[in-house]
Amino acid sequence: MTTTWVTADTHFGQAEAIELFGRPFAPGDTKAMDELLLERINMRVGKRDRLIHLGDFTGPREWKGQEGRKSLKELRLLRKRIVCRQVELVVGNQDPSPKRARRVFEDARTMLTWRGWSGGSERIVCFHYPMRTWQGALSGAMHLHGHMHGRFPPLGRSRDVGVDCWEYGPVKLDEVLSALVATPIARGAGD
Repeated sequence: MTTTWVTADTHFGQAEAIELFGRPFAPGDTKAMDELLLERINMRVGKRDRLIHLGDFTGPREWKGQEGRKSLKELRLLRKRIVCRQVELVVGNQDPSPKRARRVFEDARTMLTWRGWSGGSERIVCFHYPMRTWQGALSGAMHLHGHMHGRFPPLGRSRDVGVDCWEYGPVKLDEVLSALVATPIARGAGD
């Protein structure tokens, strides 16, 4: 059976991420950080599973020209180390455009939304940034995001799925949605 997992904000290769987000590594030790993040992904996500990454896969890079080609090559090398066959990227502020990212990932877009999951028929809206309101918010839709590294309080049926909130690895989509569906719908946010 295929399991869908979600994560965000790995910031592979970004030395500043260690101090900025309070990660438990020696300053500048991106090798240790990257190895742990890859280990957690591969330990949890099976080969036939689906991984949805909600942005900031790597740290800041140049994505155009000669430097851009080098960055895409490094991105491909990281992607190859993930055993999961289906990795989809919802681009964040550090990532290449969806068009460029599709050269590396099985799919890439700015937002991902669909209706229905194993526990219900609610809409799920995935975006890198937290939103105060989203499509179907007043009808029970749920919103998954990254970007805030656990520093933004949950609002209604929205949650940060970034690695800094989930022991530096992905979380099962159904696990997050099961918790969210029990959360009251936030009123007054608009729809």
